[in-house]
Amino acid sequence: MSRRILPGNHASLDLDRAGMKYRREIDGLRSVAVIPVVLFHAGFQQFSGGFVGVDIFFVISGYLITSIIITERDRNSFSLLKFYERRARRILPVLFFVLLCCLPFAWAWMLPAQMASFAKSIIAVCLFASNFLFWNESGGYFASASEEQPLLHTWSLAVEEQYYMLFPLFVVLVWRFGRRGLIGAIAAIAVASLALAQYGSQNFATANFYLPNTRAWELLAGSLCAFLLTGGRQYSSNILSLAGLAVIFFSIFAYDGATPFPSLYAVVPVLGAVLIILFGAAETVTARLLSTGPMVGIGLISYSLYLWHQPVFAFARIRSLTEPSPLLMGMLALGSVVLAYLSWRFIETPFRKGSGKPLLPTPAKILSGGAIAGCLFIGIGLYGLSDNGLQFRLPPQALIALSQERHDPILDTCLFDKGEASLPHPVRDCLTKHSEDSKTILIGDSHGAALSGEALRTFDANGLDLYVMTHSACVGFSGFFVSDPKYRMRCNSFFTGIEDYIRKSAMTTVIMASRWSLYVDGSPFDNGEGGMESLKPTYVDLMDDIDEQASQNDPARKARVLKQYVADIRAYLDAGRNVVLVYPIPEAGWNVPQIVAKTAMAGGKKLEFSTGYDRYLQRNQAVIAAFDAISHSNLFRVKPADFLCNSFLQDHCINSVNEERIFYFDDDHLSDAGAALVVPALLKAVQTIKGRDAGLALVNR
Repeated sequence: MSRRILPGNHASLDLDRAGMKYRREIDGLRSVAVIPVVLFHAGFQQFSGGFVGVDIFFVISGYLITSIIITERDRNSFSLLKFYERRARRILPVLFFVLLCCLPFAWAWMLPAQMASFAKSIIAVCLFASNFLFWNESGGYFASASEEQPLLHTWSLAVEEQYYMLFPLFVVLVWRFGRRGLIGAIAAIAVASLALAQYGSQNFATANFYLPNTRAWELLAGSLCAFLLTGGRQYSSNILSLAGLAVIFFSIFAYDGATPFPSLYAVVPVLGAVLIILFGAAETVTARLLSTGPMVGIGLISYSLYLWHQPVFAFARIRSLTEPSPLLMGMLALGSVVLAYLSWRFIETPFRKGSGKPLLPTPAKILSGGAIAGCLFIGIGLYGLSDNGLQFRLPPQALIALSQERHDPILDTCLFDKGEASLPHPVRDCLTKHSEDSKTILIGDSHGAALSGEALRTFDANGLDLYVMTHSACVGFSGFFVSDPKYRMRCNSFFTGIEDYIRKSAMTTVIMASRWSLYVDGSPFDNGEGGMESLKPTYVDLMDDIDEQASQNDPARKARVLKQYVADIRAYLDAGRNVVLVYPIPEAGWNVPQIVAKTAMAGGKKLEFSTGYDRYLQRNQAVIAAFDAISHSNLFRVKPADFLCNSFLQDHCINSVNEERIFYFDDDHLSDAGAALVVPALLKAVQTIKGRDAGLALVNR
């Protein structure tokens, strides 16, 4: 084997030390794994399943690590200390260098909340626990965009590190029962892990994604490959190895964010990697394809490329006021390749071999050096958590803007999230202060909840009662089921309870405010000016067995949802209730407080933002037409666009006037300042109803 600085030399250093044969096609398989991951994170929708590259990496890691352990164990030369030394040389130097390079960009560009999150991720990376951190921080209805977290990708490194820490110890302990017993134990754990992943994909999806117990089967699949190929054995099959490559490409292009993962779906790319490892002997077509220079070259730098690409993309998104263009992201992807080559050549290589002798040549030096560097970065992370994310870095205008990013506290009280169907109505904290009961109720989703704080205060100040009952991601009616599995059954149970309460109470007026058009169309809002909402497709149907792959763009679904909207509104009207119908609230598409703050950080003076009114009409025309067609004397219409669009700027919907007048607390929910523009119309409608009812009472005396 050649000893040049070419594929097969430094990439195979660990294998050389273990006395194993280097396989060029494995480095080629690494490139098949890393390229889709990079393009997926760059936002290229053609690679919608590019995340499966991580699963391929897990299989490769399991195979290579287990091969080294088996070979050294058979030769009675296995040492845990040497094993951990090799892992430290492979992983830590370039990881710490990437962290170091992130620091100045974080200081210059990150908002305080981003800095605090980044600081915590630095600490977690150094403790090999970032998967637990991101699991803990995921979710939450108003969670920040994951695309702007520079170290998000290190969750997979943490999973591998946890495997590296535990698996060698497991092998040492179980080997005493013989090779067959060890293989049987590994297979049993892998099957149990896969079963747990399948169950978790339906019951605890976020934990399922990040935690090692539902990813272990992928690494152990590679471990089983190592046992099957011990002693230099290698199977050869063009059909099976090509089939492996085919199913990997199938998953890359066929899967997307709606695919439950990991689950039985993950078997496809994992099986593909297994087939290539087992049957991709050097003479096969697959091995020859994977062994070409470019494929092996990318494979060689794949670890560095994996480390670099996410910070590069994240900081580009953080720095930009709008979503970076595909051209820019493509250029940054190529730039990541250049950075990966440089760090492989000048950091990875010297620490793993160098000119015959690696930097920090002894186990004690590399491990102690890693520990010292890790402690230093933990210290940096702790500093980054001070002053609420080092907010002293920001100019006053930016801090004022960000102070309006906090949503009204009423959302933490009266915006429910778990489908509570048996609430003890009325919930006192969701009533106006002067009343123990209410004849007026505001129902809906988080868009309704965003109006509720200002509405409760305004109604109370004018001597009117109001009761607020809203639920995240739910249309304000029973009988609807949302595409997001987390909320699918909750919405129906929650609003069944609300409707039962309305029927049994003296409630006379129902204010309805929901994000109507989202649930019909399903798509996140794109303002056409670079502001794309960070939200997965979300829509509703009248059946609980929603097919997430096919339902969103189904015209029949959209038609029946609109028809049911009208039917449910009419049901209240026909039952003698007054309905104050709040038409769709204009969406912004970008996080308004953040874009104002980022503009101020960059030295910008104009802090006024708006979106096109034509986009609002295009987004909401079907719902507006359906609502306009309803005719009833008890129906009162409130159109937020009348107050947010055209009244400030011609043919535009205003998002902010300056750093002090910001009308949204994120990319689509009204702030208290925004709600203050709409709530007077709600008050006027209820006052009109009260006056009319009082007049009718006098007439009927």
